[in-house]
Amino acid sequence: MPGIILFDFGDAVRSGANPSAEDEPDLRKVNFDLGVFEKLAKGYLDAARDFLTPLEIDHLAFAARLITLEQGIRFLTDYMNGDIYYRIHRPDHNLDRCHTQIKLVQDMEMVEEGMNQVIQRYR
Repeated sequence: MPGIILFDFGDAVRSGANPSAEDEPDLRKVNFDLGVFEKLAKGYLDAARDFLTPLEIDHLAFAARLITLEQGIRFLTDYMNGDIYYRIHRPDHNLDRCHTQIKLVQDMEMVEEGMNQVIQRYR
């Protein structure tokens, strides 16, 4: 489906570079794995660098943070609206999802420079 390629990469990172579940209530288990990010970035750039613009490549690391934050906001909004969009399986399910995404964004911000170095290494 047509869309912004940065969102696709960012969502893959959001989903793949966290070893815990998207709805993990124990935030001590949620962390951003820079090593997995590097593998995702290398594989993605190996396949896509010929059709990505330099500007898109420059924003790959940012896209991971942006889509993760956006998804956290979407989970929080759904929670506040009575859980009408995302299917839930327990009380506060979307709130747990929101907290997980925010924790991931915080982790990504702590290693932002490392993420950018990875992208530069494989561009």
